[in-house]
Amino acid sequence: MPPSTTAPSGSIPVSRLVDRIPDALLENHRGERVRLVSDLLADRAVIINTMFTVCRGSCPGTSQALHDLRPALWPIFGPRLVILSFTLEPEVDTPEVLRDYAAAYGADTRAVHLPDWQFLTGTPDAIERMRRGLGLYDLDPAVDRDPTRHAAVLLCGNPLHDRWAILPSALRQGLLVEGVRRVAGFTFEQRYGIRA
Repeated sequence: MPPSTTAPSGSIPVSRLVDRIPDALLENHRGERVRLVSDLLADRAVIINTMFTVCRGSCPGTSQALHDLRPALWPIFGPRLVILSFTLEPEVDTPEVLRDYAAAYGADTRAVHLPDWQFLTGTPDAIERMRRGLGLYDLDPAVDRDPTRHAAVLLCGNPLHDRWAILPSALRQGLLVEGVRRVAGFTFEQRYGIRA
């Protein structure tokens, strides 16, 4: 049961990001039906990005950065880290299309000794609710409606501890690893790379 969001009188109410994320029913590139919160975020650290398969802008670079991060993050997190890439064009990016895209980055099957990476689609409504719940939208409605103008960012977090940060996907790998571990780590050693 999540902690109470009721605050004592006169204090600021507590609101956890994970409580605002819908437990949307999605389908991954392997054809598996999964729920966002209860199946994918429960008891895991996470890196989330938005993408679409025909993007000629930032998506290929972001996907390559995630590909390169997987082996660097495995020794820190093991199987407790999952990478979730959500399509912004669910009408086009079917599980079959996403499977081909995932294969280009070595994520078409579950790999031993690499964090799981799932490419996800769903109904347009489910994707929109998820995107809004995670805060992955632009405040300018005109920019937000245009998927070609989405930001090249990674949302990393630890839902259990409600720590979240957005990192530019173009950061050097060492900075991305440090950013992810500080925000998403479960233990002092995971977060800081030293024993407590």
